[in-house]
Amino acid sequence: MLTHVQIIQVPVSDQDRAKDFYVDMLGLSVVADMQMGPHGRWLQVAPAGAATSLAIVPGHTVAPPGSATVVFESDDIEADAQALRARGVDLPEQVEQMPWATTVRFTDPDGNDLALQTPTAAPG
Repeated sequence: MLTHVQIIQVPVSDQDRAKDFYVDMLGLSVVADMQMGPHGRWLQVAPAGAATSLAIVPGHTVAPPGSATVVFESDDIEADAQALRARGVDLPEQVEQMPWATTVRFTDPDGNDLALQTPTAAPG
């Protein structure tokens, strides 16, 4: 049986710049950062304790940089958005209220679409 999503690949043009963004600005942790011989560098990051991680891969290997979409769940979107802004992440000033979630969308340095989202409780 499938149990969870393990890794999502995020294509980038510069792994060092992406590492700075995802670790220093978003606050993710490095899961792995190693050379893989002729296959290049394996860089993997994740939120602390998360079952799913992001593989920050050179864009020419799987898809062009800027072609991924990643949604991070937040239990306090206003506080998390404020913390990210304080670290220099360019976020819109207002979060959006959608029928399914409260969200704020932004991009990484390569234009990959990212979002913070707090799901709206299902009626009932």
